[in-house]
Amino acid sequence: MAEQEKEMSLKEMLQQAGITQKKIAQKANVSPAAVSLIVSGKSKSKRIEDIIREETAKALEQSKE
Repeated sequence: MAEQEKEMSLKEMLQQAGITQKKIAQKANVSPAAVSLIVSGKSKSKRIEDIIREETAKALEQSKE
């Protein structure tokens, strides 16, 4: 159950920061479908999860300025 909550938070982070899965896919050099699988919890990728966290943190920080 905790794993699902963690994945849902990735989706919430993207929505809150206004970042599309397509942008994350381009940054990670993977397909948007691969990002979708990570965000939905159907697949795992620490690298892509870390990219999501980094990009959303940057976007939220810029929106505060």
